[in-house]
Amino acid sequence: MKIGLALSGGAARGIAHIGVLQYLEERNIKPCCIAGTSAGSIVGAYYCSGRSISEIKSLASKMSWKDLFKLSVPRKGLIRISRFLAMLEEELGDTAFDQLKIPLIVNAVDLISGEEVLFTEGPVARAVAASCAIPGIFTPIKIDNRLFVDGGLLDNVPAAHMKDSNVDFIIAVNVVAQKPLQREPDSIFEILVQSYDIIRRYRDIPACKNADALVEPDLSGFSFWDSSKADELTEMGYKAAKEALDHLDLKKKKGRIAAWFSSKKGVNKCRQ
Repeated sequence: MKIGLALSGGAARGIAHIGVLQYLEERNIKPCCIAGTSAGSIVGAYYCSGRSISEIKSLASKMSWKDLFKLSVPRKGLIRISRFLAMLEEELGDTAFDQLKIPLIVNAVDLISGEEVLFTEGPVARAVAASCAIPGIFTPIKIDNRLFVDGGLLDNVPAAHMKDSNVDFIIAVNVVAQKPLQREPDSIFEILVQSYDIIRRYRDIPACKNADALVEPDLSGFSFWDSSKADELTEMGYKAAKEALDHLDLKKKKGRIAAWFSSKKGVNKCRQ
């Protein structure tokens, strides 16, 4: 059976995606297509480029937000995204989408037109950086004279984008906290990201409506920016995947094909 995997945004909590991939590998299941938003696009890009689970986990645990991001005069964002883009380009090189071992879809939002754009061509690193550019926190990124911000602004769990990818079964992984924070936010960054999380949590079209199976680890106790807990986050993703998927036969086509919604109201999707 052809498995499609949708990986949500969620800042450092996106490390939990690694645990889901680890679970799938242990069951000898390889996704035939991955769609990623923001943090999900980072993990997806590394995996689709051929990196092993241990390599991706090592990269995640070494990622320091303080080292990668430099505060800017808040004209277009509190943090310049240039260092983050340089890190992606160092790890992925000039890899284009058509050079990946597994097809990848990355979404971002055109800040001027308000359109959601799907990247399936061109340099992977720059598309991933665009998908991660949380408005207000990170400076937007330009691609082909268009200004892009975080794809999670319109679709944080991009399961629907695999509608035309010839898959039999779609697994969505949502690492946005499904419960309120267990403590008060301690910075403007956490306040902004928590605000986005609240909007995403109560969005009118739940992620589960666009997928056959939904994996949602409870990550409300984890900081948005703390990548030092990579082991714990990976384990949380693994456990959630096991709980959600263990009873499913993912080798044979079984059950319904994903129920697809037509284009969301007010959102035009265009393929980049």
